[in-house]
Amino acid sequence: MSHPPPHPSDRPVRVLFVFAWLAGGPEEGLLRLLSQTLDPARFRIDALPCRLQDATLDPTHERLAALGITVDRAAYEMGFDDTVRYLERKIAGYEIVVSCQDVADIYPAMERLRHHPPLIEYGRSVVEAMAGPKHLTTRYVAATEAARAAAADRMPDRPEAAMLIPPPPGFVPPRWLQTVRGNLGQPPVPPEQATIARQWEALFDAVLAQTSAPPPGLFQSFLQGGFECSTQRLRSGRRVDVIAATRHDIHAESDYRQLQGFGMRTVRDGLRWHLIDQTPGRHDFASFLPMAKAALRAGTEVIWDLMHYGWPDDLEIWSPAFVDRFAAFARAAARVWRDETDAVPFWCPVNEISFFSWGGGDVGYLNPFAHGRGFELKLQLARASIAAMHALREVDPRARFVHCEPLIAIHHSAATGRPRHEAEGWHQAQFQALELLSGRLHPEIGGDPTFVDIVGANYYPTNQWIHGSHPIDIDHPLYRPLSDLLFELHARYRRPIFIAETGVEDDRRAPWFRYVAAEVARARQRGVPVEGLCLYPILNHPGWDDDRDCHNGLMTQGFVGKGRGVDPALAEAVAGFALHGQEAR
Repeated sequence: MSHPPPHPSDRPVRVLFVFAWLAGGPEEGLLRLLSQTLDPARFRIDALPCRLQDATLDPTHERLAALGITVDRAAYEMGFDDTVRYLERKIAGYEIVVSCQDVADIYPAMERLRHHPPLIEYGRSVVEAMAGPKHLTTRYVAATEAARAAAADRMPDRPEAAMLIPPPPGFVPPRWLQTVRGNLGQPPVPPEQATIARQWEALFDAVLAQTSAPPPGLFQSFLQGGFECSTQRLRSGRRVDVIAATRHDIHAESDYRQLQGFGMRTVRDGLRWHLIDQTPGRHDFASFLPMAKAALRAGTEVIWDLMHYGWPDDLEIWSPAFVDRFAAFARAAARVWRDETDAVPFWCPVNEISFFSWGGGDVGYLNPFAHGRGFELKLQLARASIAAMHALREVDPRARFVHCEPLIAIHHSAATGRPRHEAEGWHQAQFQALELLSGRLHPEIGGDPTFVDIVGANYYPTNQWIHGSHPIDIDHPLYRPLSDLLFELHARYRRPIFIAETGVEDDRRAPWFRYVAAEVARARQRGVPVEGLCLYPILNHPGWDDDRDCHNGLMTQGFVGKGRGVDPALAEAVAGFALHGQEAR
């Protein structure tokens, strides 16, 4: 079966020119020069004017469109604050941002981000060079020596960041005319224009060379495997226990050692709260200790989930007692781990607060099968997570907290008839769980910035959709590359992040892994400190609802010889990833 390739427009280095307005003149000349001389396989030039100056702009837009330049006109319908918010999200999709005409909107947008693309300012006058702050400016390009000197004065700690590139003179030949000129033995473009284009290309390369993230080192291995450990009760009353169903609890050490053969020395795994806390006030860790000891014998580092959709039968999730019992369970688990090892523990208190609250509080899919109570459940789960983190730190102040949440993109399309702000609002709502844990949202429940320690992004092929319409795949023009979403996530929290879950069923497993791995590498090139990539689930398992054999892992449920069987195509992709030196150590 063939699978959709990434949309081709997402491959080159993307450069966004942000203008106060766009009405021809020198700005159009610069865009024309770069779009007609830079290699389109390497660079894509887009433009975003922030306001409509007058009604004479259509010819400019049409001329630029004819050159293959996309002009985003969305800001024409926005006020200043909305434009800033729009830019905040927009610029995450570009490797380089160039601001022109001392555009007032760009710095407020950049300052809302804790990580942003390199910003090149371009000014044609001393007045423009002297205006505005410069602390976020990577380079200042001046069209005159006087403007360059003025910009250098505004950056006394790094005057060398101000440079001179003259504006392109005269008419820039379109590509077809360049071909004709070349066939006639003439330079494709006049030498002076070619020199200016080379200066801009060298500048782009120089700023890109400074953006890569430092080598990863947070976890024992960059490539990781996650064992599905869901324990929810179904509407039928049956308890899901994926660890038991896959016999991972019995074969934990063998499973850990087999994954080490693929370079996976860090894994995600889970404690089963409903087994450990069957009697209030008493904890029986017989289901956990063999797995903990197996990990220690194998030398595998584990990120332990404390709650993966399930809780003890006698406990009401909406009650204050739920928070207290969960904190007591976390404290007891931390003590058991401390008694076994002095290794720094990694805990995921509550897996996927966002999905849990939607599935269990809004649409009645997961327990507690509620409707219209999603945010209420989100608050309760955040309270429980916060209480657990306090308890975990009491036992071991070194404890690291990993929060694994869905990473999604919700898109606006005019064809749906739904307003843009609805799509944007739902997109931003994905961050509510982390906002609650950090104290940015409802601080009265006790959130603290230090609780958002390590952010895990759970990403699957169904994680992007058009608001009011349907999911989209990687070949759709609206699809945002995963690297852009990782950039946006890091820009919001500036914390170490990793792909905590990714996978798909059947024969798309290997192509999907290659896509995610390539996007992770791309994000790291853009300065995003992605610290790991966890294939999840790593082991085929029975389906939650129907017990069907879900072929979504690297390993099968059955054994072949001394280990479990493996999916050959995914195994080859994983081996190729490790072979090219892309794991952490």
